[in-house]
Amino acid sequence: MAAVRENIESSLAARIPAALSPRLHQATELLPTGIAEVDALLEGGLPLGGLVEITGPTCSGRSTLVSSILAGATRHGAACAYVDVADTFDPLSAAAIGINLGRLLWVRAGRTEISDKQVWASLDRALRATDLLLNAGGFRVIVLDMGDVRAEQVRRVPLASWYRYRLQAEKSQALFLLLVQTPCASSCASVVLHCTEAHERWEYATENQNGLPLLTGLQYGVSADRKRASAREFANPFGKKPVSAAQTAWKRTTLWAR
Repeated sequence: MAAVRENIESSLAARIPAALSPRLHQATELLPTGIAEVDALLEGGLPLGGLVEITGPTCSGRSTLVSSILAGATRHGAACAYVDVADTFDPLSAAAIGINLGRLLWVRAGRTEISDKQVWASLDRALRATDLLLNAGGFRVIVLDMGDVRAEQVRRVPLASWYRYRLQAEKSQALFLLLVQTPCASSCASVVLHCTEAHERWEYATENQNGLPLLTGLQYGVSADRKRASAREFANPFGKKPVSAAQTAWKRTTLWAR
């Protein structure tokens, strides 16, 4: 059998190298989110070279999570890009969180508050810019922020676009973050993070609870769905796979309560 196998592989070597030999899959490099609870949920972080959807309603912590990822990447000198469809990115708040603005390319695609035609024009500009950034290479993290665009408008983007972006991200080994209200990339997404509406934490200045309460922080909930098999699963196909839709919670304390 070994001689037959060697004979077959030698005859196919020009077209299919090592045709009958098992291929070794390298472990996917992970980029930490900077939030311990979320990194534990993801077993280390988000996969470089993949498309990751971060979904959730307004005030669900999705933007805070993206900012934490960008802060960690730019702090270590990596170049990142932020494609802003609705012009909602605040550079002053980003700098306060820890994002190095000198390492961040901010692409302002327009505003989405007037007519459907203008909304689609902004989306079209954002998609073209994303295409150029992924093809250019050199970016560690690329964010496409469509969080303030209605779900029915986002669903107008062809699935072929997300498939192309995934292939481009894999080629350039960039982490492509898609920030939306509801999932839209289907099986093109390596990981989907679902953020839930935040819960406020209030405290009174005095023990007898007199006076007005003070907002001291927010608690966020997030769950993770793995859409595509990881390299670890390929390496050990009979091992235990990650649990789908695993959940965790994380907190943020306000500046005045620290």
